[in-house]
Amino acid sequence: MKIKLAELFPSCAIVVTADQAMWTTPLCDEEEKLIETTVQKRQQEFRAGRHAAHQALDQLSAPWQPLLRDEKRQPLWPTGFVGSISHCRGECVAVCAKAAELASLGIDVEPLEPLPKGVDQYIHTADDHATMQADNTLPERLIFSAKESLYKCFYPLIGEHMGFQSVSLNIDAENMSFDFIPSATSTIPFPAELKFHGRFMTSKSHLYTGCYLTGN
Repeated sequence: MKIKLAELFPSCAIVVTADQAMWTTPLCDEEEKLIETTVQKRQQEFRAGRHAAHQALDQLSAPWQPLLRDEKRQPLWPTGFVGSISHCRGECVAVCAKAAELASLGIDVEPLEPLPKGVDQYIHTADDHATMQADNTLPERLIFSAKESLYKCFYPLIGEHMGFQSVSLNIDAENMSFDFIPSATSTIPFPAELKFHGRFMTSKSHLYTGCYLTGN
């Protein structure tokens, strides 16, 4: 059964999965200039992500503009819109929404396989490790992917790097959702006036996580 990625987000958000043509179809000149010196693999990933994002924005009736990037290589979305892009091994997804409806959002896609050996010690807090040990049905990359989408969601609002040890996750396996708790030493100014929502789902080959922020 085909999964419905739109269910990661409320109906006001548009999720687009890049089709095969999007990986190789050139973008506008301004966007192509951003990847002119990169390797072919990176060019294809960038094109797929931008094409998918443009399609999502078009469905939201956003004014067309090149999707450039800031000094930290984050996409610059049209005024009044928020979005997120993720890709891995031939899979690329983008999600966009109107800023008046969602304060921010983040999406991540990962292969449905374990992390490289030893990497989890840099990703998982002690609480995360306990969570994964307590339920062997959870996808092995879930903590990594959920934190990736969480960081993408918060970065546009706080503008600073968040290490993987900055938060621990609460996983609700039954409802395929997650929340987070800042670590005791974290100084990240998470906006208290916004409510966090996180969800995950899997296909036969990939793990998808998505999160978004709404007003309390």
